[in-house]
Amino acid sequence: MKTSTRWPLHGLILTVAALALALLACGGPVPVAENTPTPCPANCPPPARSSSTGHSLSLSGFQFTYFDPWTVDSSDNHSVTLVAQTQLGQVSVLIESVAVSSGESSQRLLESAVNDNLNSGQFTGAQDQGPINGAEIGYVAGSGEAFAATVSQANAPDQPVYLDFMASVRGSTGIVFIALSPLDPNSPDPSIVPNQEYDHLVNSVVWQ
Repeated sequence: MKTSTRWPLHGLILTVAALALALLACGGPVPVAENTPTPCPANCPPPARSSSTGHSLSLSGFQFTYFDPWTVDSSDNHSVTLVAQTQLGQVSVLIESVAVSSGESSQRLLESAVNDNLNSGQFTGAQDQGPINGAEIGYVAGSGEAFAATVSQANAPDQPVYLDFMASVRGSTGIVFIALSPLDPNSPDPSIVPNQEYDHLVNSVVWQ
C-alpha cells in the first residue's frame, strides 16, 4: 500500500513568495544543459557538464546529481528541494521518492501529487495547461501535467506561478518531480526555465 504522503510544496511556495516580489536585475535565465541527454534502456550515468561541477546526493530510492546555479534549499532522507535565481525571482524544484503499492501507475501517483497540492488552499485560480509529453524521471517513462495558478501573499500582490508535475514508478518506488516558477504578471510566460533544463534535472536521477 502506498505510504501517506504530504508533498512539501509549501516550502517551495514560501521560497517564491519571499523572493519573487522584486525583479532581480542581476539574475538571468537558468542556463541550459550543454548536451541534453538521450534516453537509454537501463540505469544510466547522470549527464555531465564540461563547465560545471556536479553535486551528488544519495537519498532513499535514488541518487541525484545537480549543477550550478542550482543549490539545495532543504533535504531529508527521501527528498530534496533545489532553488535557482532567475530575472523574475527564484525557481524551486522538489524531487521526492515514496513507497508505492504493487501495480501503482505513474498517472495515479501524478494525480495524487496534483490533488494534494492544488487542493491545499495555497493556490487559487489553477488552470490546467495540459500534459507534459514525454514525461520521465531517470529515464523511466512517467506522466506529467502543467498548471498555471496564483499564490496569495499577505501584505503583497498575488503572485502568478507556473507548476510542472511529473511522476514515474519502478517496482515499489515512485518518484515525484514538482517545479514552481514565478511568472511575469505583465506577460505570463512559463519559458522562464527552458524545458531542456528540467530534462537535465530529471535525467540526473539514478534509481536504486
